[in-house]
Amino acid sequence: MSTRLIIIIVMLGTALAMGFILVWPKYNDFHSAVLTLKQKEAELNSKMAYYSNIKEAWGELEKYEDAIAKIDSAIPDYSSMPVLFNYFQKTSGETGLILEGLTFGEPAGDKIKETSIQLQVTGDYSSFKNFLSAVGNSARFFEVKNIGLSSSGKGKLSFNLEITTYSY
Repeated sequence: MSTRLIIIIVMLGTALAMGFILVWPKYNDFHSAVLTLKQKEAELNSKMAYYSNIKEAWGELEKYEDAIAKIDSAIPDYSSMPVLFNYFQKTSGETGLILEGLTFGEPAGDKIKETSIQLQVTGDYSSFKNFLSAVGNSARFFEVKNIGLSSSGKGKLSFNLEITTYSY
């Protein structure tokens, strides 16, 4: 063989070996990047589908916004004693009763807290009936558990109520 042919074969072999040594790691990096890209695309598609489902559910909930607002006002996030005191004082005054005593129990329960309220009012029967109607028609959920009745002798009646209300 001629030296020229040997040199060409050696140079061609060296070029192939150098190409293989230099290009192969870059090819592996490229292949790894393509696999990572496919994985990230799958993650992105999954998250997009998840958020799309949340958006659809939110749209469904917005249809019932009024009903949800009513439920939120019926069972609020907190049990505020001053707000309840104000409500009972105002309602008893508007219906013609005199609020003589109001005692709150400690909220009990895990997720839905139950608060017991002892209420003493004085007035006539029709005013008491109006008071119970106002409490029953309130946006807030009240449950009258017990009613006690006593007469003061002057035509006025004293009513002792045990009322329960709920909060989150």
